[in-house]
Amino acid sequence: MALQHESLFGAPIRVGGRVVRLAGLSDVDGVMALRSRAFRAGAEDRDDFDADSLHLWVGPEDGSAPEATLRLRRHASGPALLAGYAAGLYDLAAMAQAGGETLELGRLCTEPGAGDADLLRLLWAGVARLALQTGAARLIGCTSFSGTDVMALDPAWAYLSARHQPPEALSPGRKAPETHGFDRVQGEASVEGQAMLPPLLRAYLSMGGWVSDHAVVDRDLNTCHVFTCVEIDKMPPARRRVMAQMAGM
Repeated sequence: MALQHESLFGAPIRVGGRVVRLAGLSDVDGVMALRSRAFRAGAEDRDDFDADSLHLWVGPEDGSAPEATLRLRRHASGPALLAGYAAGLYDLAAMAQAGGETLELGRLCTEPGAGDADLLRLLWAGVARLALQTGAARLIGCTSFSGTDVMALDPAWAYLSARHQPPEALSPGRKAPETHGFDRVQGEASVEGQAMLPPLLRAYLSMGGWVSDHAVVDRDLNTCHVFTCVEIDKMPPARRRVMAQMAGM
């Protein structure tokens, strides 16, 4: 994990006895242990993207142990975006040509029983701070659903296809070996489909986000996921004001 300059994030954000800040070298073991419990049942979860990424640390103000974390990778150019995690699973050539800095989010997890709603709000406050500090054009990520039975999630795919499809100019192409196209899904947007959406995806969509036109099956992590994007300059004005308030800016 690379050292990060404190000035990039600024002062920690404190809410209700918890703090969100950038992780430092002394936080590495705690952050990685939390990730290993969340994603690998205790097995190692480090990968080649960690060293050059920013990592958010959320937990008690005494710094005893993280209760939540999130990895963010800055892509200042098209070639950098195409070398990222999501680009290994989705064809992002169109987005790479669009220009502007991209913040790629991943490995979001919370400690079981630690109060997920509050922790997610703090994580998003940290993301908002970094998005505004860096002037990023967009936030992207691979948003996961539990399990690999993509057909069981057809109501969710139908909902996303009807309500949150990508702009043609930025639409991610298929690249992963195992995908599930939404053009194969029968049905329309429904309450059932909306209820299947995980909290992280709901957060993206509430900010005006959109998703890919297909899901990717990830058997390594026992999930299936969709590419997700929030274009900062196209966020609803009310959500942009909330974003600034969350960031304390």
